[in-house]
Amino acid sequence: VTTQNDDGDDSSPPQPASTDRERIVILGSGWGGLNALKKCGGEGKDITIVSPRPHFLYTPLLAGSAVGTTTLRSVCEPIRAVIENSWTTDAKFIRADARAIDAAKKTVSLKTGDGDASLELPYDKLVIAVGAQPNTFGIPGVQENALFLKEAEDSAKLHARLLSNLERAAAAIACGECNQVVDALLTVVVVGGGPTGVELCAELADFRKDDIERRYGREVADRFRIVLAEAMPRVLGPFDPQLADLARTHLETRGVEVREKCAVTGVTADAVTYQPSLPRGATAEQKAEASKQAKTERVGALVWAAGIGARPVVKKLAQQLGQGENARGLKVDDRLQVLGADGVFAIGDCALSGNAPTAQVAAQQGKYVGRAIRDRSTDPFQYKHAGSLCCLGFGNAIAQLQPQHQAWRSLHSAANTKVVGEDQRAVTGAPAFALWRGMYFTQLLSPSTRWSVSADWIRTSLQGRDMNEPVLKRTMTPAESE
Repeated sequence: VTTQNDDGDDSSPPQPASTDRERIVILGSGWGGLNALKKCGGEGKDITIVSPRPHFLYTPLLAGSAVGTTTLRSVCEPIRAVIENSWTTDAKFIRADARAIDAAKKTVSLKTGDGDASLELPYDKLVIAVGAQPNTFGIPGVQENALFLKEAEDSAKLHARLLSNLERAAAAIACGECNQVVDALLTVVVVGGGPTGVELCAELADFRKDDIERRYGREVADRFRIVLAEAMPRVLGPFDPQLADLARTHLETRGVEVREKCAVTGVTADAVTYQPSLPRGATAEQKAEASKQAKTERVGALVWAAGIGARPVVKKLAQQLGQGENARGLKVDDRLQVLGADGVFAIGDCALSGNAPTAQVAAQQGKYVGRAIRDRSTDPFQYKHAGSLCCLGFGNAIAQLQPQHQAWRSLHSAANTKVVGEDQRAVTGAPAFALWRGMYFTQLLSPSTRWSVSADWIRTSLQGRDMNEPVLKRTMTPAESE
């Protein structure tokens, strides 16, 4: 039965199309949308994928691209190339932003640009895989002043800010100006102690040790500060506490200041305000005491990796279907069909399916929905957790694995791996790092991407990271401005 097969159906092309064609629209080009695209092709299917992003972004390597370990070109796969190299070569791609969904008329309203007219795209089956956007929790100044790490553009902005601040600080130090302005420029605050925040801090620590000291000097490297702020009692909440403590200790030995139970209450262009975090049912006295302990610190860059929220198109549909005014996502049944909307599926971060908002979940849900549309299957979705990985810098990582078969459990027992959680196995250090790189390398989509990422890793090891500052906005030369 093809719906029970994981990836074997990739090797079988769809059957010739019939005259009675079903219109399938996929919103989103991430893990969920791409896997749905690869599985739903078949007889009588017209497939259209819609996304404002013309590429698939390989998110596990995004933190590395922010410091030049890998280049953005290596971690982005053009959607049109993905379609060309798959069995669903008759699929169409539309670069547009989905603004609204009319579940009654079965149409999607699209915008290709702010000044362009709205386009209407009809569908018979709709897969909503638009992911999520950063959640600022209404904290003043975050949206306007923070950097994020969700899209390729976010990585480019962070990379440019880091290199610009390093040059400004190095120039000031060279001219004898070793003041608080320099310290602020060389302070990077990462808010959010999940895997994204931890991996970014680890990359920044490697960047300081391997590249800043060599290219900017010891004084600049010694004054380069990395701060990780987490509002919860510990970092890496999804991991076993022992592994989370190991990760925190490792970061601290690498010079990262880890601040747990630390809440951000305000952000400006060059400063951040902290105070002790409070439980949800905090009393007025507790809130007043926390406010007294508030502290403002000047920073050169603040990266917000502290949570996700629903995108506008998801909120609009949830409201239209009576699922709530401020829904965190779309409510779905056990077949990932949106409640109250015929022929509409929601997968990944935009779906309230009871699973964690991870790439692993989105990929499995995408495959499931693609097969369900192709084969008209009604079996419920079952998530199979393989484990969690987190890189702690070059040569170090933690892995919390969930062996699916008895043979794997026996192998782990023979290797004397530590048992954590509910029959999960822990791997740490160099073996976990090899697993982290090997696992994600095998999931790269094309030979050219694998070659590019391999070349980046080799270049970083031999020559250092990419220190070319991304050109985000071209400035005119004096001759052009006259």
